[in-house]
Amino acid sequence: FGTGSRMKFIANLLVAIHNVASAEAFVLGMKAGLDPELIYKVISDGAGTSRMFEVRGPMMTAGEYDAATMKVGVFQKDLDIITAFAKSLQCPTPLLSTSCQIYTQALAGGRSHQDTASVCAVLEEMANLNRGAKRSSD
Repeated sequence: FGTGSRMKFIANLLVAIHNVASAEAFVLGMKAGLDPELIYKVISDGAGTSRMFEVRGPMMTAGEYDAATMKVGVFQKDLDIITAFAKSLQCPTPLLSTSCQIYTQALAGGRSHQDTASVCAVLEEMANLNRGAKRSSD
Protein backbone atom coordinates (compact mmCIF):
# COMPACT_ATOMS: atom_id res chain seq x y z
CA PHE A 1 0.00 0.00 0.00
CA GLY A 2 1.16 3.52 -0.78
CA THR A 3 1.45 6.39 1.66
CA GLY A 4 -1.99 7.74 0.76
CA SER A 5 -3.70 4.41 1.39
CA ARG A 6 -1.88 3.87 4.65
CA MET A 7 -2.80 7.36 5.86
CA LYS A 8 -6.44 6.72 4.90
CA PHE A 9 -6.39 3.53 6.98
CA ILE A 10 -5.06 5.43 10.00
CA ALA A 11 -7.60 8.24 9.57
CA ASN A 12 -10.52 5.82 9.17
CA LEU A 13 -9.38 3.83 12.21
CA LEU A 14 -9.79 7.03 14.22
CA VAL A 15 -13.11 7.84 12.52
CA ALA A 16 -14.47 4.42 13.46
CA ILE A 17 -13.37 4.68 17.08
CA HIS A 18 -14.39 8.32 17.57
CA ASN A 19 -17.81 7.65 16.03
CA VAL A 20 -18.53 4.77 18.42
CA ALA A 21 -17.11 6.77 21.34
CA SER A 22 -19.44 9.64 20.45
CA ALA A 23 -22.42 7.29 20.35
CA GLU A 24 -21.41 5.79 23.68
CA ALA A 25 -21.25 9.25 25.24
CA PHE A 26 -24.71 10.13 23.91
CA VAL A 27 -26.23 6.89 25.20
CA LEU A 28 -24.65 7.20 28.64
CA GLY A 29 -25.86 10.78 28.85
CA MET A 30 -29.38 9.90 27.75
CA LYS A 31 -29.52 6.97 30.19
CA ALA A 32 -28.52 9.49 32.88
CA GLY A 33 -31.51 11.64 31.89
CA LEU A 34 -29.68 14.27 29.86
CA ASP A 35 -31.25 15.75 26.75
CA PRO A 36 -29.28 14.80 23.61
CA GLU A 37 -29.35 18.41 22.39
CA LEU A 38 -27.73 19.52 25.64
CA ILE A 39 -25.14 16.74 25.37
CA TYR A 40 -24.27 17.89 21.86
CA LYS A 41 -24.07 21.56 22.78
CA VAL A 42 -21.92 21.11 25.88
CA ILE A 43 -19.55 18.43 24.56
CA SER A 44 -19.07 20.21 21.22
CA ASP A 45 -17.72 23.22 23.10
CA GLY A 46 -15.48 21.26 25.45
CA ALA A 47 -12.26 19.27 25.59
CA GLY A 48 -14.10 15.98 25.01
CA THR A 49 -15.23 16.84 21.51
CA SER A 50 -13.91 15.31 18.30
CA ARG A 51 -14.53 15.97 14.65
CA MET A 52 -16.73 12.86 14.52
CA PHE A 53 -18.72 14.07 17.52
CA GLU A 54 -19.28 17.37 15.73
CA VAL A 55 -20.15 15.78 12.36
CA ARG A 56 -22.22 12.79 13.52
CA GLY A 57 -23.58 14.37 16.70
CA PRO A 58 -26.53 16.14 15.05
CA MET A 59 -27.77 12.81 13.62
CA MET A 60 -27.26 11.13 16.98
CA THR A 61 -29.09 14.00 18.67
CA ALA A 62 -32.07 13.62 16.34
CA GLY A 63 -31.96 9.82 16.14
CA GLU A 64 -32.27 10.14 12.35
CA TYR A 65 -29.80 8.17 10.25
CA ASP A 66 -31.31 7.75 6.77
CA ALA A 67 -29.63 10.84 5.23
CA ALA A 68 -26.32 9.01 5.07
CA THR A 69 -23.07 10.69 4.13
CA MET A 70 -21.22 7.43 4.88
CA LYS A 71 -23.29 4.26 4.87
CA VAL A 72 -22.57 1.52 7.38
CA GLY A 73 -22.34 -1.09 4.60
CA VAL A 74 -19.73 0.90 2.70
CA PHE A 75 -17.74 1.75 5.81
CA GLN A 76 -17.70 -1.90 6.87
CA LYS A 77 -15.61 -2.68 3.79
CA ASP A 78 -13.06 -0.06 4.90
CA LEU A 79 -13.03 -1.54 8.40
CA ASP A 80 -12.35 -5.00 6.99
CA ILE A 81 -9.40 -3.65 4.98
CA ILE A 82 -7.99 -1.75 7.96
CA THR A 83 -8.33 -4.79 10.21
CA ALA A 84 -6.52 -6.99 7.68
CA PHE A 85 -3.83 -4.33 7.22
CA ALA A 86 -3.19 -4.10 10.97
CA LYS A 87 -3.15 -7.88 11.24
CA SER A 88 -0.60 -8.11 8.42
CA LEU A 89 1.65 -5.82 10.46
CA GLN A 90 0.97 -7.77 13.65
CA CYS A 91 -0.25 -4.52 15.19
CA PRO A 92 -2.88 -4.81 17.92
CA THR A 93 -5.96 -2.62 17.45
CA PRO A 94 -8.15 -3.37 20.48
CA LEU A 95 -10.24 -0.21 20.21
CA LEU A 96 -10.86 -0.78 16.51
CA SER A 97 -11.77 -4.40 17.21
CA THR A 98 -14.31 -3.36 19.82
CA SER A 99 -15.72 -0.65 17.54
CA CYS A 100 -16.04 -3.13 14.67
CA GLN A 101 -18.36 -5.25 16.79
CA ILE A 102 -20.78 -2.33 17.01
CA TYR A 103 -20.68 -1.74 13.24
CA THR A 104 -21.30 -5.47 12.72
CA GLN A 105 -24.36 -5.22 14.96
CA ALA A 106 -25.56 -2.24 12.92
CA LEU A 107 -25.34 -4.36 9.76
CA ALA A 108 -27.09 -7.29 11.42
CA GLY A 109 -29.83 -4.91 12.54
CA GLY A 110 -30.64 -3.79 8.99
CA ARG A 111 -28.76 -0.49 9.11
CA SER A 112 -26.43 -1.03 6.13
CA HIS A 113 -27.94 1.91 4.21
CA GLN A 114 -28.00 4.23 7.21
CA ASP A 115 -25.27 6.64 8.20
CA THR A 116 -22.50 5.33 10.42
CA ALA A 117 -23.96 7.54 13.15
CA SER A 118 -26.58 4.80 13.52
CA VAL A 119 -24.15 3.00 15.82
CA CYS A 120 -25.80 5.26 18.39
CA ALA A 121 -29.08 3.42 17.82
CA VAL A 122 -27.25 0.10 18.23
CA LEU A 123 -25.89 1.21 21.60
CA GLU A 124 -29.32 2.53 22.57
CA GLU A 125 -30.75 -0.93 21.90
CA MET A 126 -27.96 -2.54 23.94
CA ALA A 127 -28.74 -0.14 26.79
CA ASN A 128 -32.51 -0.72 26.55
CA LEU A 129 -32.95 2.96 25.79
CA ASN A 130 -35.99 3.59 23.61
CA ARG A 131 -36.37 7.12 22.33
CA GLY A 132 -37.84 6.14 18.97
CA ALA A 133 -34.66 6.03 16.85
CA LYS A 134 -35.83 4.98 13.42
CA ARG A 135 -34.64 1.97 11.46
CA SER A 136 -34.04 2.08 7.76
CA SER A 137 -37.03 0.99 5.69
CA ASP A 138 -34.93 -1.32 3.47
